[in-house]
Amino acid sequence: MSPMIGTRRALALLILAFYVIQFAMTAWLGPDELMALYLGLAACYGLAFFGVAAEWFWARWFAIGVGNFGSLMLLLLFKVGFEPIFVFFGVTHLLVVLCLMGEGMAAKYEYSEKTAERWNFQEDSMVLMRRAVKSAGSTLPLLILYVFAPQPEPEQLALHAIAGIAGVTGLFGLLRGRSWGPLALGAAGAIALLDGLGVFGAPTIGFFMLGPDVLPAIYGKVGVFAGGMTLVMLPFIAPMGRWLLNPTNDPQRA
Repeated sequence: MSPMIGTRRALALLILAFYVIQFAMTAWLGPDELMALYLGLAACYGLAFFGVAAEWFWARWFAIGVGNFGSLMLLLLFKVGFEPIFVFFGVTHLLVVLCLMGEGMAAKYEYSEKTAERWNFQEDSMVLMRRAVKSAGSTLPLLILYVFAPQPEPEQLALHAIAGIAGVTGLFGLLRGRSWGPLALGAAGAIALLDGLGVFGAPTIGFFMLGPDVLPAIYGKVGVFAGGMTLVMLPFIAPMGRWLLNPTNDPQRA
C-alpha cells in the first residue's frame, strides 16, 4: 500500500470517528426524545468506520455512500446562504468520498486477494453490489431520521418500527450477498415514501441537526427523503427477473 493511500484512509477514518463521537455525545447530552435518533446515526457512522478500518470488502462503498449523504448538505447553502455548520458538515463528508476513491484504494477492499478467495464475485455481480451498497450508505442516515423522528401517533410508530426492522435486516442481507437484502431495503424505503406522501395519514415530520426553530430550511416530510432507499433495489430487478424466467441458465447471482 502506497503512503498516499494509507494517508487518505487515515483521514477518512478520522472524519468518520469524529462523527461517531459527535453523534454519540449529542445523544447523551441532547433532548431525550432525540437520543435514539442520534444513537442510530452514531451506529451508522460506526459501521462505516469499523468496516473501513477492518478492510471489509463492502466498507469502501458504504463509507462513500455515507459521504455522499453528508455532501448533499452543501446544496442547502443555495437556500439558506453561508452557514458554517453546513459547510463543515458537507466538506468533511466530501473529503471522505475523495479519500476513498481510486483503483489503489479499491485494491485494498473489493479487489483484494482476500475478497477474491472468499466471495469469488463475477464482475457483473460486483457492479450490482457496488451500486446497491453505495445507495444504502447514502440513504440509511435518512431512514434513521425517519424511523426515530419524534412522532406521538401509535399507528405511525408501528410504521417506523416496521421500516426500521426491514432496513436493518435488509442491510445485513445485502452485505452478506443475499438476494432478499435489497428487497427488504426497498420495502423499508417504500414504507417511508408512502408515509411521506400522506398515504397513511398525516406524514411524519422530522428534522436534522439543530431543529425546526433554528434551521427551518431542513424541517419537513422526512419520509419522502428516506424513500430514496427504494433505489437500493433497482439494480437487482433485471437480474432477478432473468433468474425467475430462466433460473437454470442465468449465471448471475443477485
